[in-house]
Amino acid sequence: AMDGIEAAEQIRIQNDIPIVYLTAHAEESTLRRAKVTEPFGYILKPFEDRELHTTLEMALHKHALEKKLRESERWLATTLKSISDAVIATQADGSIKFMNPVAESLTGWTQDEAMGRALSQVFHVVNEDTLAPVEDPVAKVMREGVVVGLANHTLLIARDGRQVPIADSAAPIRDDKGSMAGVVLIFRNVAEQRQAEVALHAYAKRLQVLHEIDQAILTAQSPEAVALA
Repeated sequence: AMDGIEAAEQIRIQNDIPIVYLTAHAEESTLRRAKVTEPFGYILKPFEDRELHTTLEMALHKHALEKKLRESERWLATTLKSISDAVIATQADGSIKFMNPVAESLTGWTQDEAMGRALSQVFHVVNEDTLAPVEDPVAKVMREGVVVGLANHTLLIARDGRQVPIADSAAPIRDDKGSMAGVVLIFRNVAEQRQAEVALHAYAKRLQVLHEIDQAILTAQSPEAVALA
């Protein structure tokens, strides 16, 4: 019940086989329908054997390259989704292109909601002491073209109002020509680290007090101290 274009679409979806159209139809409406199926070639009759052979060879080569690219993208996406740090990637204009689950959790935004929004709308950071806005890291990276980090004592204000102390860095994403194509932002919740540092500081102070007490006792028990008494 389906025509050639509908059949080609099912072949591509179900079997991942590259499609080349060999047809006598050159009208615009047919071409538009064919484009949707993402063909690797569109040859009009009459044709030469050499033309068909070349088109098929190019289609197979291009399909193999695209398959490798898709596999690399899947590996990358899986890696970014499984790491413990939050990751946000932006376009050159600062609009969000990718967020991993940790970034979604910390910011309170899902990737679908954040997609295409300016980073400042989703990644709202302020100084912990003054609550003054912190410079947009994407703007800083785009301006300086190097890896930058946020200042210490930075808070992320989540969508629900939560204040999350974070540490982060932002790095440029460059295309094949070395031009800036976007920015990747990596950050993490340092609340537990802060608590551990406070606990460690308190423990060190307690050890110092105990050491001073021990020294005082030893001094009181020395022969000189007894003779003096």
